[in-house]
Amino acid sequence: MTHATEETYLEGEGVPDPQRWRAAAVILVAIALDLIDTTIVNVALPVLQTDLGADKAALQWVAAAYTLTFALSLITVGRIGDMLGRKRLICVGIVVFVAASLLCGVAQSTEMLIASRVLQGLGGAMVMTQGLSIFQVAFPPKERAAVFGMFGALSGVAAMLGPVLGGVLVDADLFGWSWRPIFLVNVPVGLLALLGVGAFVRESRSPNVKRLDLVGVALVTLALLSLLYPLVQGAEAGWPTWSFAAMACSVPLFVVFGLYERRKAARDGSALVEPSLFKERSFVAGLLVMLSFFAIIAGLFFPFTLYLQVGLGFSPLAAGLATVPFSFGAMITSSFSAVLALKMGRKVLSIGMVIMGVGMVALIFTIDHFGSGIGGWDLAPALGVLGLGLGFVISPVVDIVLGGVPVEHAGSGSGVLSTADQLGAAAGVAVIGVLFFNLLAGQAVSGADTAVPDLRHGLAAAGVAAPARDTIVANFRVCAKESGKNEDAGDPPAACRRIIPAGAVPAGQEKQVGRVLADASGKARKEGYAKATGDVLWYEVGIIGLGFVLTFMLPKRPRPPEWAAGTDGASEGDGGDAVPSQRGPEVSAGPREDRG
Repeated sequence: MTHATEETYLEGEGVPDPQRWRAAAVILVAIALDLIDTTIVNVALPVLQTDLGADKAALQWVAAAYTLTFALSLITVGRIGDMLGRKRLICVGIVVFVAASLLCGVAQSTEMLIASRVLQGLGGAMVMTQGLSIFQVAFPPKERAAVFGMFGALSGVAAMLGPVLGGVLVDADLFGWSWRPIFLVNVPVGLLALLGVGAFVRESRSPNVKRLDLVGVALVTLALLSLLYPLVQGAEAGWPTWSFAAMACSVPLFVVFGLYERRKAARDGSALVEPSLFKERSFVAGLLVMLSFFAIIAGLFFPFTLYLQVGLGFSPLAAGLATVPFSFGAMITSSFSAVLALKMGRKVLSIGMVIMGVGMVALIFTIDHFGSGIGGWDLAPALGVLGLGLGFVISPVVDIVLGGVPVEHAGSGSGVLSTADQLGAAAGVAVIGVLFFNLLAGQAVSGADTAVPDLRHGLAAAGVAAPARDTIVANFRVCAKESGKNEDAGDPPAACRRIIPAGAVPAGQEKQVGRVLADASGKARKEGYAKATGDVLWYEVGIIGLGFVLTFMLPKRPRPPEWAAGTDGASEGDGGDAVPSQRGPEVSAGPREDRG
């Protein structure tokens, strides 16, 4: 077995591992399955509900079981990889993920499906953390920007590909299997990724981490659970008192965890999360940017998806296709932005936030301009600009956060990074979700009022008397108001079932009046959702502004410019913001990294 210093990424006598790019390719395939699975299930929930007879609470847990397990496991499995071997753990993760996907695909009950989703989340956490750790260990600093750029491009595409792929597979109803192929497709692809990892990935581990910090695992899991569970489930439960109490409890738990980790690191050096990571400016500031960034993205697509599917009546597939310009824009810029950041530093992220702000404002005005008649092509330019901005942020910030992490702590750093992603996304959905539904309730009557003239005209054409028309319009507005308070679009309020009073419709005109009322309801719904979505996206603009400010907390350059050029030595004249060079023999006395 060869040994290398903590910042030596080449095997033997300074010769790069010739398999590292092949390794990156197969790891990215495994990560893609993980990212796609976070969203692919959402489009299948209505069909799944019918097939398995699931109630609303069970459906929520089909999605939440994966998200919670994934988020709660990231830090722990990241450190286990440092200890037992990163290649070994990513292989275990792929096996667990594939087996869980098979169990999901053959599930005969919601209980079995939820349990299988828990296993999927655990396997996904192993794959994500170990994949990023292997990138950190296997690639020299001058090449990391490129591989993290590939990861960023994949992140931009995979999250949006989930609904599209899910819609295609559900609509195709392959072999009459309905929703099951959305899970079963993971099996052959995952097995191919497993073979690739076995063939191309080199083993690595940290000899300094001898044992798992079980107390740290318990503390951080309790702290994350008390914060994440209310964020994921609080809105569905109507934000009861316990949800705020649980989130409040997370603060002292995190404090106790931090104090314990400092003592643990000083005592035997086997802390679950290395405290020295938080002394690195790029790491802390990068995590804050990541929190705001994922709050922006998750906060955007939660109301936007409801706007497309519930408000405009798009099918899941059509809604997924409408977001393709966003993914395409993200794929373009994320492919080169990490390399560009080596020359321009934090300016790239600041520019990305500005572009995202421009795209968000353009999306707001597009929704307002086209109103209820909007189509997917109308949304494409604004979404494309948003995606371009995203690509300028996602790839560089991953490189910045992990760039200063010593390789013996690569798993720990990757776990913290991925956990920040999940916290930001959960917080974004929770906060923007509350604002959106409140705005939707306020816009419901306004949306109904835009449909009243057409409603009156249609009722008159059907021969409905003037007094009856007034009653129907009044009941229509009450229905709209109650619907705005109801977050379950599949369960209309009682007021909507008695809009037309008995004897108000002339004989033979029932179907005509029904069509008139349906058209008015559709227009009211579209207008209400459009106005609420446009209003809530202004809060997104504010979060983007916060993210823009946070980019100035980052070092001016993520690492010395000489690394980007492939030369040795520390930089001078960069204002002191660059991270000091730690390559090669300069750190020969540092901790050693085992590589097989």
